[in-house]
Amino acid sequence: MKTVLLVEDGEVEIRAMRMAFERTGLQHRLGIVRDGDEAVKYLSGEGIYTNRTVHPLPDAVLLDLSIPGRNGHQVLQWIRTQPNLKKLPVVVLTGSFNTADYRNAMSEGATSYHLKPENAAGLQTILTEVSRKWLSSSGSLP
Repeated sequence: MKTVLLVEDGEVEIRAMRMAFERTGLQHRLGIVRDGDEAVKYLSGEGIYTNRTVHPLPDAVLLDLSIPGRNGHQVLQWIRTQPNLKKLPVVVLTGSFNTADYRNAMSEGATSYHLKPENAAGLQTILTEVSRKWLSSSGSLP
């Protein structure tokens, strides 16, 4: 079973993501952390995240840019400096319409960048794309 780590602090967005996972029928595990520092701890396997059976290393990350602690840009930069995470697909999923955020995220190594959709159908479309491109057996994961 593949694992997707959602880095998101908004409760509404977390609920929407859980619902979208159910509606798309994705059989992937969804891990959730609510700030950038927790994301780094999860990805490092530190603290409560040391047990990789309970908290497996993700096969993809869905990352909001506006999160407490380290922001999404800082988390993305950190991920790309980790030898074992350099090829980890990181999909930025944000409400930022700022073109500088887009350019920065892509130059920092984001795999793709999506504005948060206004409805569940839009989120399901993004999840289906993520699953097809980076989580299927024919995807581009290392």
